Amino acid sequence: MSQLIGIYGSSGCGKTRFVEELVRRLSEEGFSCKGVFSPAIFEADVKIGIAAQLIPSGERRQLARLAQAGDGQVFGKWHMFPETMTWALEYLQKDVYSDLWVIDEIGPYEVEKGLGWAAILPRLGNLPSKVTLITYRPSLMTYFSSHYPSILAFDLEQAGAAEKATWKIEELLSAGEISQKFAF
Repeated sequence: MSQLIGIYGSSGCGKTRFVEELVRRLSEEGFSCKGVFSPAIFEADVKIGIAAQLIPSGERRQLARLAQAGDGQVFGKWHMFPETMTWALEYLQKDVYSDLWVIDEIGPYEVEKGLGWAAILPRLGNLPSKVTLITYRPSLMTYFSSHYPSILAFDLEQAGAAEKATWKIEELLSAGEISQKFAF
């Protein structure tokens, strides 16, 4: 069973940057990391889209763009690309062990609409990993705390939260390493 860690914060607070930096750091330390993160796509300092990027391959596809008149698959201000959601979900559903599984970000599209990566929700605490890290908005705190009572959640907008979350994740990943290395 995987320990579920939640990183939450408002749009633009740095959840995806946190994930990118954490994955880089943990990979350098020798931990395996898999999953998907959703970096913003900017044009002249204006957010015009969202990508889905696989960890660790870096393969990237456009997940959403600003909606235009006549678009289908619109959620809020975004035109969603369901084929990218399907592609990323297929990757997330592979039963391949990784020290850390990452899903950035789970939002109302999944939780309220049952779309996107919603099929992964029942498996969050049981992915083949030591730690599963998810990101979400503060509006979904109640959902995650009630559906996943053992979640360890960190408000990224609070001072020191990124450091505390990183420390906890590293502690969880390192647990049992000595006994595994010297097991006969």
